[in-house]
Amino acid sequence: MKQNRQINLAGSQPGRHLRGLSKWLAVGILALLGGTGSFAQNRVTGTVTSVADNTPLPGVSVLVKGTTTGTSTDATGKYAIAAPDGGTLVFSFIGFTTQEVLVGNRTAVDVGMQEDAQQLSEVVVTALGIERQEKELGYVTQKLNGEALTQARETNVVNQLAGKVAGVTVVGSPAGVGASSRITIRGERSLNINANQPLFVIDGLPINNNFVGSSGRNNQDADYGNGAGFINPDDIESITVLKGANASALYGSRAANGVIVITTKSGKGTKGFGISVNSNITFDTPLRLVDYQNVYAQGSGGEFGFVDGSGGGLRDGVDENWGPRMEGQLLVQHDSPTDKGLRAGDTRVPGGAGNATATPFVARPDNVRDFFELGQTYNNNVALTGSNDFGDFRLSYTNLSQQGIVPNTDLNRNTFAFNGGYKLTKKLTARANVSYIRSNSGNRPNLSYGTENIMYLFNCWYGRHVDTEQLRNYWQPGLEDRQQFNFNYNYHDNPYFNLYENTNAQALDRIIGNVTLAYEFTDWLTLQARTQVDLNDELRTRRRAFSTQRYPFGSYRRETVKTLERNTDLLLLLNRNLSESFSLNATLGGNQRVNTFDYL
Repeated sequence: MKQNRQINLAGSQPGRHLRGLSKWLAVGILALLGGTGSFAQNRVTGTVTSVADNTPLPGVSVLVKGTTTGTSTDATGKYAIAAPDGGTLVFSFIGFTTQEVLVGNRTAVDVGMQEDAQQLSEVVVTALGIERQEKELGYVTQKLNGEALTQARETNVVNQLAGKVAGVTVVGSPAGVGASSRITIRGERSLNINANQPLFVIDGLPINNNFVGSSGRNNQDADYGNGAGFINPDDIESITVLKGANASALYGSRAANGVIVITTKSGKGTKGFGISVNSNITFDTPLRLVDYQNVYAQGSGGEFGFVDGSGGGLRDGVDENWGPRMEGQLLVQHDSPTDKGLRAGDTRVPGGAGNATATPFVARPDNVRDFFELGQTYNNNVALTGSNDFGDFRLSYTNLSQQGIVPNTDLNRNTFAFNGGYKLTKKLTARANVSYIRSNSGNRPNLSYGTENIMYLFNCWYGRHVDTEQLRNYWQPGLEDRQQFNFNYNYHDNPYFNLYENTNAQALDRIIGNVTLAYEFTDWLTLQARTQVDLNDELRTRRRAFSTQRYPFGSYRRETVKTLERNTDLLLLLNRNLSESFSLNATLGGNQRVNTFDYL
């Protein structure tokens, strides 16, 4: 579980470009300077329940009023959040009345929420980008506005749906920065994780949201993210979730699990020319870790004594923690000093490590927490908008720079987006919408079962006596780039060695866009032609150093992944009111879809 702290500043000023921009930059500097004192906060915990039946409510959004610091309740309705003295917590959940609760100096705040029968926005966007009144639809929909996605923000927009839409389940990956998130609507239907997800549609364009990582492979696959995770939250106007079989009629079997329709921002409704600037900083730290036992150490049968970490000593090749009790007794360990000025674990040094001096055998309760670093995410967005009687436009640029809590993991993403429309004649309108995404990562953490997955190491096999700090110097002296240093040489790799030498780099270019022409024969009959494309070009580079458990002689691998989905459709749209209480809506048309996949 992760704790987020955010500093956010945003503003817009039509016209007066330089003066308005400098004003907001000044406000931003003051906000950042003033925000440094906001970290002296209390940890507030509590449980959120339904007043109707006193059952716990999972997924309730909990936000510190006036900030973007937030969290959500777990499966038992419990939450934990950092809040200042005298602060106010805002509790919100779909179908319930939003509540504001003054914290005061309390550290425990329990809340009961009342059901709210108020309906959501009546106008929704259906699968092909066609607007309909909610009462006209034969299926359930729920809508979120873009502002809800930029509070307590996540780099993966899928995570923002957690706790905000009824019946929607979001499961995030523990892999780290830019990791995949899996979403389902109304439960699971298949053992294939990609077969359970809803179809994502952006401005009428279906996109590929499959996972690009898998488990159980010999090369220790990495999590390279999912398609929807690359969507920029700052460019989203609204998200509509379509539920039920009828909602998927326009897309057939690929939308059997429902549809998530994303509408991007445009310049519609703006007056003249405007500029907006948004800067956001997020700090991440591990909030809760596994409760590790700190009584018994590495070994088995209550015995342990290090010689070579491969079974040459007393149970020193065993990776389970069934060894002796840690009571400060003197034992030789992997980091015990030797008479040659080396460590006992420097077993491959020519001539040997020397005679080791026994050191106190004690527990290291924080050896996992000490491994993690302060995660930092910087998000900066600038957008230009404009409109007149003939058209509108929005041009935006967003830079996301993220350093994960796992050492040497990062993500840098640049997004350029344009959405513009123009009335060519009284009856003919053109609109173009395109986003270009450039994403780079020097290292994506490994997944699943295997020696290169550090979370698997920590939660299953990490010796409770291991001093994590002593593993930072991960090469054996004189054997740099050839032989790692570790506490166990039978099964595992040094976690720092894994992250700095066994890297999974990614460079991705993606274009999502469409061009639409619409001819309005009458105010109730329109012919629309549209072509859409989702093009993804990705390079993955995997490096494995000498002495890696799975690759003792090292490994180097390059993978090129290219995917393309192109949709072209022609639609005749009829929307006519026959009387005050009766209307006729009809759509007639066809679609051509082309999909290609190249892997090299």
